[in-house]
Amino acid sequence: MAQEASIVVPHRLQRSAGKAVATVALLTLILNSFGCGDSDRPHRTAKDKATSLERQKDAGAKSAELPADFPKDVPILKNATVKVVMSQGNRTIVHLYTTSTVADAAKFYNEAFRGQGWQIEDTTKGNDMSVLSARKGTSLCGVTMSKQGTGTLIRLAVSQNSSSAAR
Repeated sequence: MAQEASIVVPHRLQRSAGKAVATVALLTLILNSFGCGDSDRPHRTAKDKATSLERQKDAGAKSAELPADFPKDVPILKNATVKVVMSQGNRTIVHLYTTSTVADAAKFYNEAFRGQGWQIEDTTKGNDMSVLSARKGTSLCGVTMSKQGTGTLIRLAVSQNSSSAAR
C-alpha cells in the first residue's frame, strides 16, 4: 500500500499565510479600482493638446492639465495652478491653488461667471471660505474657495445635465 504524504504546517505559519492572502486580495482590489473602466472621451488630437496648453498658459503654471473638453466659459483664475482634475460621466472636478486671498478669488469668480453669461444662484461667504453656485443652460458649476496655507484652494465642480431644462 502506498502511503499518503502529509505536510504539517505550524499554526503560526497558517495565520501568516492567511494574512498574506488577505493583503494580496485587498491590494488587487485597490489597484483594479484605479485602472479599470473605459473612458467615454475620445483620444485627443495634437490640436486639442495645443488648445489645452494655450488655456494653461492663460491660467498660469500647471502641474496638472485641464481636459480638452473642459467648458471654455468656466473661468480659471489667472494665477491659479491646476492641481487635480477628475472626470466621471458628465461631471468634472478641478482643484486649483492660488496665492490670491479667498475674498479676491470669490470676487473674481462672481464677476467672471456673470461676464460669461452664467447666473449666480447662491453664494456663501465666511472668513476662510466662500462658496458660489452658478448655472448656464443645462450646466451647473459649484465653486468652493478655502484658505490653505498662505493661499487659496479652489474646487470647481462642473456638471452638465442634458435631460433637465434650463432654468
